[in-house]
Amino acid sequence: MFAKTLIAAAFAAAVSSTAVQAADNITSIAVINVPLIMHEIPQAKASQEAMAKEFGPREQELRTLGQEGQKLAQDLQQGKLTGEKATEAQRHLAQLQSDYTLKGRALQEDMNKRGQEEQRHLATLVQQAVDAIAKERGLQLVIRETGVVYAVSALDISQDVIKRVAAQQNSTKK
Repeated sequence: MFAKTLIAAAFAAAVSSTAVQAADNITSIAVINVPLIMHEIPQAKASQEAMAKEFGPREQELRTLGQEGQKLAQDLQQGKLTGEKATEAQRHLAQLQSDYTLKGRALQEDMNKRGQEEQRHLATLVQQAVDAIAKERGLQLVIRETGVVYAVSALDISQDVIKRVAAQQNSTKK
């Protein structure tokens, strides 16, 4: 009887030490929703407004060129211009189309370049916030939500990241 009790006690000790080791090995994981974060952080909205302000005049110039070209093309099509005036208008229209294309491409390239710069800056801010939150909470792994099939909402730290990044903007304004 004593032997059975001793074996049971040894087994219980082995099981409990395995359970303690398993508890120590539990990985703390969190999930982030990057599109939500990038949409919600105030720096993203400020970035969009700054880009609109920066490129607005060039966009307006392009619209004006387009409208001028459309009006001229319409006048030519309706036969409002004849002879030498029509020839001159056709040359001017060709020049307008060329300018429109050239300026449109340049604007698009500049906007893309500037947009990528802003995205990199925002991604850096988000990464810094994720790193800080992960360290504070002792997280071992943070996963983007897009690759996760299921996660309980308690694992989602997206709102915390948004608050942290927003706080960075508020502290830089002071």
